[in-house]
Amino acid sequence: MFILAWLAVVFPWMREAQADAPAPRVVYTFNAEPLNHLDLSVPANAAKLWDTMDLLAALQGLANRQSPRFYLFYCNGFGIQTDRFWFNWFRGEDGWLKGSEVHPLGSVEEALRVFRPVFKGLVVYDPAVPATADVACTAAGCKDLLPVRYDPHVGSMFDRLVERLKLPVKLWLVNPDGTSKFTGKGQIPGLDEPSSGSAKVDAYRWAVARYLRSGLCAPGVAAYYIDSFWLQHPRRADPTMHTLSNHDYFIAHRAFFFDLSPWGDERPNDDFKQPLGSDRKEFLEVMRALYDRAEGGLIQVGGFPPWPYKYTTHSQPPCKHGGVPTEWEFGRLISQFNGYMEADAAGLGAMANASFYQHYPLAKRYPQPNPKPGLAAWKAKGYVTSEGKVANKFFIGHYVGDYDAPSWLYKAVPAFFRDPARGKVPLGWAFDPNLAQRAPQALVYAYRHATTNDFFIAGDSGAGYLNPRGLTFRPDSRLPSGLRIWTEHCRRYYDRWGMSITGFILDGSSGASTETEFKAYDSFSPDGAGTHFEKGPRVHAGMPTCPERDLPADARQAASVIAEAARQSRGRPGFLWARSILRPPSWYAEVSNALAKHYPETSVVVVDPYTFFGLIKLAAEY
Repeated sequence: MFILAWLAVVFPWMREAQADAPAPRVVYTFNAEPLNHLDLSVPANAAKLWDTMDLLAALQGLANRQSPRFYLFYCNGFGIQTDRFWFNWFRGEDGWLKGSEVHPLGSVEEALRVFRPVFKGLVVYDPAVPATADVACTAAGCKDLLPVRYDPHVGSMFDRLVERLKLPVKLWLVNPDGTSKFTGKGQIPGLDEPSSGSAKVDAYRWAVARYLRSGLCAPGVAAYYIDSFWLQHPRRADPTMHTLSNHDYFIAHRAFFFDLSPWGDERPNDDFKQPLGSDRKEFLEVMRALYDRAEGGLIQVGGFPPWPYKYTTHSQPPCKHGGVPTEWEFGRLISQFNGYMEADAAGLGAMANASFYQHYPLAKRYPQPNPKPGLAAWKAKGYVTSEGKVANKFFIGHYVGDYDAPSWLYKAVPAFFRDPARGKVPLGWAFDPNLAQRAPQALVYAYRHATTNDFFIAGDSGAGYLNPRGLTFRPDSRLPSGLRIWTEHCRRYYDRWGMSITGFILDGSSGASTETEFKAYDSFSPDGAGTHFEKGPRVHAGMPTCPERDLPADARQAASVIAEAARQSRGRPGFLWARSILRPPSWYAEVSNALAKHYPETSVVVVDPYTFFGLIKLAAEY
């Protein structure tokens, strides 16, 4: 068992369900959708939403740890009730749950009665120190507890669980009289070390010692989600963006939860009084402890900087760094510790039921649905002359992104794969294959329903979002290179999902990839890669590359950008690797129609990703 557990750290793909996983006999469901319609301008409603989802997600994670038993109806996206879509698909076309009995649960109390054997009691956290909410989630996974916010008011979740149901409190992260346990003064409770001067940071230091360095947390998995500071600004984003529904998977996997600013040049807006740089210092300490716990293996980091609420110019109160720079600094730092993010970013960042989906039975391999085009096909279509040279046309390949987050993927597939325009234009669906850990059914659905113009490539930056240069250049961590372990990780995922193209090697603020990183990518992504900082198409270590270019959201403007690029390359073959985000297939059809109607003279040809990068490689040969 120890060997299998260690392998699951080094190769996280081993956590995925296998084809022989049995279907559950009984599935209990709970409808949490009404919570999204509460008026969050009323503090009591925000508290109800937070406390209920906090509890349900933890209960779900514990209930689904060994097998799929508890399913929530909660999230929606693109006008679709996402969780209902997948549940109905499992019960219908897919058939996984066709023979399962379904028992709806009508209340939180009923859910607690049904699943009473899976939890030992409660962990109570401090509303005055929001970080203790994340600490409570770590404790929940490690000690089989349910988190509850201290609130003695009659009718609160705390009152219902502690006073009415008499559930035992196994851990207090606040004093039982409601005063704070972590104060940012004196000694850190339970540790033989002085306070950092920040109650927030002290809480994480306590959690690192208690759960991470002690070995209670599982190796190789972390959760970076907003703490209960959300309650102070619940209307700054979609009501689901508390992202509590994402917690179930990470509690099931005994993950370490944290929410710290990656910046050291300003105090975070959730802790203005801390000594300058305290959050960032603890951020690095957490990542080092995660690295040590994983024994140098990879670290799956679920979540994303909570930019509508904290650490950015979008926050309230605002900080000085923008959203993208904050994302890049976060990515730069975790990459140096072998961490890759599953970027549940605001907008579509909420996801439910990943602890349930993780048990979905997967086949050992999923080949690319369509054959890879080659020289004969390119000649037949006029892309290559009879002399074997690339024709003087302007070739565009569509990078269909960004799907580096399972939350985005599991919402977008039900909408976009039912678009009647799908199949009219060749598309490179950039699905990071590691998303099979939390949303395996979305990948399977897409592969099953692919048209002859649907091709699947990895998104940024492969089997997880990190900065490849951060695997080798590590000024903050000073750790040995993680490039080999990353290469092995990606190779296994790419092999399983029939991928050989990386749509976007996202260098971010770690610096441009070098021949060292490109050579590693060539071993698992030999058919091509989109790049970040390069000036034009190239071939690195045998792998064709092309810098990505973002297209405007307006289809007519996107066509104009493409046409202008085509004009600049007249007289020779031209290439544009076009990146767009969350666009439906009908949008790409509109772009092609606009090109044909308004710019017929440009000789623009939309090709599949294999043809696009294959022609770049062919063009480089003469």
